[in-house]
Amino acid sequence: MTAKRIVIVGGGAGGLALASKLGRKLGLSGEAEICLIDKSPVHIWKPKLHEVAVGVIDQSVEGLLYRDHGLKNGYRFLRGEINDCNPQKKCVYLSRVLNDEGEELLGEREVSYDYLVLAIGSVSNSFNTPGAEQHCIFLDSLESANLFHKKLLDELLLLDETNEKLSIGIVGAGATGVELAAELHHVLESVKEYGYLNIDKSHLEIHLVEAAQKILPALPDKVSARAQTVLDHIGVRLHIGVQVKEVVKEGFITPDNVLINCGLKVWAAGVKGPDALQRFTALPINKRNQVEVDACMRVKGHECIYAIGDCAMLIQESGKPVPPRAQAASQMAECLFQNLLNRMKGKAENPFEYRDYGSLVSLSRFSAVGNLMGNLRSRSLFIEGYVARMMYLSLYQRHLGSLYGWFSAAVFSLAQRLLKWQRPKLKLH
Repeated sequence: MTAKRIVIVGGGAGGLALASKLGRKLGLSGEAEICLIDKSPVHIWKPKLHEVAVGVIDQSVEGLLYRDHGLKNGYRFLRGEINDCNPQKKCVYLSRVLNDEGEELLGEREVSYDYLVLAIGSVSNSFNTPGAEQHCIFLDSLESANLFHKKLLDELLLLDETNEKLSIGIVGAGATGVELAAELHHVLESVKEYGYLNIDKSHLEIHLVEAAQKILPALPDKVSARAQTVLDHIGVRLHIGVQVKEVVKEGFITPDNVLINCGLKVWAAGVKGPDALQRFTALPINKRNQVEVDACMRVKGHECIYAIGDCAMLIQESGKPVPPRAQAASQMAECLFQNLLNRMKGKAENPFEYRDYGSLVSLSRFSAVGNLMGNLRSRSLFIEGYVARMMYLSLYQRHLGSLYGWFSAAVFSLAQRLLKWQRPKLKLH
């Protein structure tokens, strides 16, 4: 009997964890063929993209190479970006792969499957704001994080010579926007050690723009208030309850026609599925480019296609959708792993139940804040400072555990720490 082929599209928190578990369980033994598709050859945990952007971490050290990881964990990696899906033929179509000069490396391809899992994540939502696509960096991929890093280095080089202010604008005061703002201040305090003698934190001006009435609008008021106190202390300029009507080269224009001046602009507001999903006419796609799935994460109307993570719209029994968060993607991957094993054994699949374990936000070396969901009367526990920082770091360790297994993850973490002793604190190239 021919082994079933399980194709997973998207190597983010959910997709890579699922491929790793299935590969170790079924791929290494030859019970099934596991195939992971992603447009990038390297995986970086998405909550760390802001650290890549400012140079706090180096993808060559902390990045995971899909091909190497697949060899050791029983799955095959294919590089490419999904272009469409044909449920009748049970195949997906991949776009061309181009090199840095725009030359074609690989043509369009067709990949067949027995079971398909869409885990292609999400992108920032510009809400069709004029000028946003043209003038802003959308910090939702490794490529965009590297682009921001390159532009930041150019600005630092210029700043060291001219001694003028560097103004950075960030739209969206969710976790990404808040963490990026804090990390940028930390970097400006550190670059003097690397020969930027004319730069200090007084040369940096950060504008954080949020349309809601508080920063971190999805989190409890106490978490939001504490994070705002830290950002106020380090000098971030907060524009709360302010919408962006238009983005121009000089900065952001508000509905009152006030210009918020900033040279380097980041859009970190809103979440939607990738635009590619608009082409998936055979699947149920909602207005936010998400795939509608049932309680077992099966795409509605398609028994052999699943969707997990940010690109999936799963309505819980409460009537609320599963939130687009890394912990939700990880939980969905774990549930689908068990469901696929059950299905291949002819057993029933179990519905997904999301558990909110709380949220943690890193404020660089300044602090960390968050809330942990407790079992006692469904109340949450507010934490901050060193304890919150350690809990935040433990989330990454759990992610590594799902990718490598706990022992290998511990070895990997130790190796990273040893390397950091001999490497620069900041990536300056």
